[in-house]
Amino acid sequence: MSQAVSGTTGSADGLRHIAAGRPVPGSVHSVSVSIPDVASVIGYESNDAATLSRISWGYPRFRPHPYVVRVAELAAREDAGGERDGTLLLTRSARAARAAAAYAGLPPGAARDVTLGGHGLSGVRLPAGGPGAARARAHVMHTGGHLSSRQAEDVLWDAGLIDGRQPEETADDSPARAVAEVLAGAYGVPGPRYVALRNSGMNAVAAAVEAITEIQRDSGRRRWLQLGWIFFDTMHLFEKKVVDAEHTTVPDPFDLAEVARVAAAHAGELAGIIAEVPSNPGMGVPDLPALREIADRAGCALVVDATIATPHNVDVVPYADVVCESLTKYATGSADVLTGAVVVAPGSPFAADLLRVLPRYGDEPYRRDTARVAARIRGYADRMARVNANALALAECLERHPDVVRDIGWALDARSAANYRKVARDSGGPGGLLMVDLKVPLELVYDRLAVAKGPSFGAEFTMASPQVFIAHYDLLTTPAGRAALRERGLHRDMLRVSVGTEPPELIAETFERALRPAVMPRRAAAAPTGRPRCSARPRRT
Repeated sequence: MSQAVSGTTGSADGLRHIAAGRPVPGSVHSVSVSIPDVASVIGYESNDAATLSRISWGYPRFRPHPYVVRVAELAAREDAGGERDGTLLLTRSARAARAAAAYAGLPPGAARDVTLGGHGLSGVRLPAGGPGAARARAHVMHTGGHLSSRQAEDVLWDAGLIDGRQPEETADDSPARAVAEVLAGAYGVPGPRYVALRNSGMNAVAAAVEAITEIQRDSGRRRWLQLGWIFFDTMHLFEKKVVDAEHTTVPDPFDLAEVARVAAAHAGELAGIIAEVPSNPGMGVPDLPALREIADRAGCALVVDATIATPHNVDVVPYADVVCESLTKYATGSADVLTGAVVVAPGSPFAADLLRVLPRYGDEPYRRDTARVAARIRGYADRMARVNANALALAECLERHPDVVRDIGWALDARSAANYRKVARDSGGPGGLLMVDLKVPLELVYDRLAVAKGPSFGAEFTMASPQVFIAHYDLLTTPAGRAALRERGLHRDMLRVSVGTEPPELIAETFERALRPAVMPRRAAAAPTGRPRCSARPRRT
């Protein structure tokens, strides 16, 4: 692979269709890939060989980056003394390798350190048979302990195996401190001491949960309360016992009476409550002030993932003990770097212990990843102001298509608006993520929509995702799974839209072109009449 991949997309290019398999946005470090139609999505998620021959890229936590695959092959050969057999699962650190090996039930010697071209690498030697390999891979995926594509790029470059490195803007003057200072200001904490950078958003979540679990364990508290249907990897931390803790789920995060009842029933054993603002993918916003009171009565911590809302729109530090954010999303906006952050609330009774314990969990990002974030995060506030305005305008546009759009899940929907406003900043907005519940088959809109389509969100360019397929394809394939999704308000014909910073009239017209034909099968192919077109006017809140 050469130093870069062509086929960029973004606000500078305008909105357009992107060929299947092209990395999005086009950098060799892109975190998304174009999966432009539902048939390709199904093939991709079902590991259809023909589809994967066209779409070999993916979100780096889920599908190893091509550079990482190449380095892993070289490292495995080095570890085996030149032999070709065996597989080495590369990790960000020796700590991550040991944790993955232990979770997989592999012997301690499975965690290996390898030197390749002067670079020290760590990984897990995977067995040829049994469940160990799958469990080790699952641990690395769910905790975000993977090797960075930039680190792999440096290994290949120094070995003379690639033509060059990806040209990109970076800020190399103390980048970790620069990023932490920006986040400290955005969250309103005293300084960078309260911000810990991690290898990815999930690495940040896993680190926060593991740190709280350790702090609470001596008091006999090993249970977590999960609010509703949240990001599937966060759920897997508990469901797959990646974190050594028990957990209980309250299905409806808006049912405060049930949350309080369950918390009281487990008060003596509750380590923490975990919530998202808004939740992914359902977009529900729980009542954080009420959750703070419930957590205080139960003597447990409250961990909040604020990635979707962002600190520029909400102020959650007064209510949370720990806040997590995927900096891969809006903080950078470039969709070409995986990094996360854990922010400790200075007023939390757990603050001192968290500052002491957190360094033992998760991994610091690779220096080049941090340098990339440091360059991009300087535009965070301005980026969110433009995204907020565009999201308001697009929501109004979508509401003008009742023949196609049943409902829109977002921070300002009927369920969430009151709770969201309790934590919203005066200068904030709704964030840029919308979950569009369609009345028509997803194919009629998704396949026609001329935007970047694939995994991830939070870029400065507009993106769309068939998120139920991406996150819960296994459930879509069985009647029981589909019923479980329906119980949570989810189904196949839902379109997640991540609004970018393009001119609002361009976004509106792009969606208008996709939505208008979608009503034709319902109206005998007759063009709708008398219905107002989408406009770019900002919505009133």
